[in-house]
Amino acid sequence: MKIRIRRIMIPILFCFAIACLIEIPLFAENPFGKETTLWDLLFRAVAAVPVLFCFYREDRVFRGKIRFNAAIAVFLLLLGAALSVLLSAAITGLGIPGAEAAQQTLFAGSFWLQAVVLLIASPLLEELFFRGVFYGRLKELLPIPASVLISSAVFGIYHANLAQGIFGFLMGIVLACAMERYQTVAAPVLIHAAANGAALFAAHAKLP
Repeated sequence: MKIRIRRIMIPILFCFAIACLIEIPLFAENPFGKETTLWDLLFRAVAAVPVLFCFYREDRVFRGKIRFNAAIAVFLLLLGAALSVLLSAAITGLGIPGAEAAQQTLFAGSFWLQAVVLLIASPLLEELFFRGVFYGRLKELLPIPASVLISSAVFGIYHANLAQGIFGFLMGIVLACAMERYQTVAAPVLIHAAANGAALFAAHAKLP
């Protein structure tokens, strides 16, 4: 039991340390202005993804056979985009606060930076941690349904505002189920990237 708890805590503490080392000086100095949040995500991804990938590879003995091919990849991309549109419309329609503030933060600055962070860095960083490592190691302690819900709730809290928190929780359930179904982090990464891509397209389509 202690070993399993330690296996969960080590990646959490690692990511927390990376976040503190990057975010505290970055937001204190604020050298990138309105792009600071995007640069923060990019720097954290560069620092954390290689180590998280090592954790993920270390856990491969606990995963089942990978079920993944090109047709599944296309399906997951379409699923991610569709879910992004539907959930965003529902949250906006219900008037849940926080959605506009999140858009102003994430869709600020140069388009190339938004694309790199939202389509590559953020999906890799967040899916390797939340689904590839955290969810997988939770299953060593808890049943699958509880692991899905807890990892999704933590993912929602991580987004730090109500609208994105609800979006993150609901998407987190889908992402964890995809991880469980296909036994590879590539599945939630594709869903996440497509969801971000749809949001990015929608945000820029509104611009004059």
